[in-house]
Amino acid sequence: MRFCLFSKRFFEVEDPIALIEAYCFQSNFYESYDFPLMKGQRSFGAVGFIGARIKKSALDKCKEIIINLYKDNPIFSLNLCSFLKLKDEEKSDYVRTLDKLASDLDKVNGVGFSKATKILHTLYPEIIPIIDNALQKEYQKLNPLWKQGNWNQIFMDYYDNFLVSKDTYKNLCDLHSKLSLLGLTKVRIFDILWWSYLKAKKLNQQKNIEWSTIKW
Repeated sequence: MRFCLFSKRFFEVEDPIALIEAYCFQSNFYESYDFPLMKGQRSFGAVGFIGARIKKSALDKCKEIIINLYKDNPIFSLNLCSFLKLKDEEKSDYVRTLDKLASDLDKVNGVGFSKATKILHTLYPEIIPIIDNALQKEYQKLNPLWKQGNWNQIFMDYYDNFLVSKDTYKNLCDLHSKLSLLGLTKVRIFDILWWSYLKAKKLNQQKNIEWSTIKW
C-alpha cells in the first residue's frame, strides 16, 4: 500500500496489517494506552502511557485550560471522515481553534507542542493527531520556511494530506476496516505508519539497511 506524508513524502508498506499488529503486540503502548482507549477509558493521566512525561502540576494546568475554554468545541465531536467532508472554510475555522488550543498548552511549563498533541489525542483520538518532534522535523524539511509556533499550518497540512493524496485516505480506510478488532482510530493507524516510516528511514541513513517492509 502506498501512503503520503504532508502531500509530498511518499512511502510504501508491503504488509501494513502485519506491521501495525507487530507494533501493537510488541509495544507496551498498545496494552497500556491504545487498548484502554478502545474501551472508552480516556483520561488526562493516560497520556503518560504513550511516552509523554508530564508533571502532575503541568497536566492539571492543561486540564484546566481544556475544560474551561475548549471542552464543548464542536471539533471534538468529529472524526477524521466527517472533518474531511466539511467545507474549506469550516475546516479552517476548526484548525484555527486547534492552533489556539495547542498554543495555550504549548505555553504551559514542561509541556510544549509535541506533548500537547499527545494529550489532545488521548482525549480525542478520532480527530487529533500526534505531531511529535520527529514529525515536526520531517515537516520542516519539506517546508523550510515553516517555523515552530505556526501550528495552524502544520495541522492544516496534516489534514490536507488525506484530500490531496486520495490513495492515502482510501488505503487508510481499508486498513481501519480490516483492523477493526484492534480498536485503533484512523488517526492512530496513520500515526503508527508514519512513525514506522520515519524510524525505518532514520535507521537506513545510519546503517544503510534495505528494508523489505517499507520503501520510499
